Amino acid sequence: MMHYRKAENVEQELSKNDLPFQNCMPKTHKDFLWMHVKGGTKVSNVIGYAQSALDKGEYRSLVWSGSGGGVVKTISCAEVLKRSHPLYQLTRMGYTSVEEHWKPQMDGLEEIIVNRQIPTLHILMSLDELPDGIEGVQNPNTTSDFWQLDEPPASRPPAAAGRPNKRQQFGRNRPRQQQQQPRHGQDSQNTSNSETAASEHT
Repeated sequence: MMHYRKAENVEQELSKNDLPFQNCMPKTHKDFLWMHVKGGTKVSNVIGYAQSALDKGEYRSLVWSGSGGGVVKTISCAEVLKRSHPLYQLTRMGYTSVEEHWKPQMDGLEEIIVNRQIPTLHILMSLDELPDGIEGVQNPNTTSDFWQLDEPPASRPPAAAGRPNKRQQFGRNRPRQQQQQPRHGQDSQNTSNSETAASEHT
């Protein structure tokens, strides 16, 4: 490919009918908000728009879609929106076709078009409960439900239970006292020797 230079990428345009959410929308929802997230999307802007649409009642459900560099931001948008609204969530993976165009830099060469399939993430979020029988539905406030199933942190024994207190480290002080005792005995012996020598000199 040394005689070619990369040109534009042409990504397949999806419609709402192409989303993997057939028969997943609540029956009362006639339409939903579709938010496209890319690598350069500013999360605060799209979150503000989605929150305003839900608060005003313009939509009761929405879909986040992102591919390539926008997948991580798609997840971030869904997680942030769940903090302000009790939403049911359904996540689906798919693929989007992308054409890479390579232009020749020498005469006699033809343009090369490479077709690639890139992973795409779609997240459906709804204020109303989704139809029964759908696998993978995440209910609102699942974090709170998780803590209710687990043991509350307050009832757990403290991490330091059964361990000796750091202030009562007798094992560390005993060797020091044993090491200091010979010094006291040696000092007393030296004192007695000095007194004996002084008496003999007198």
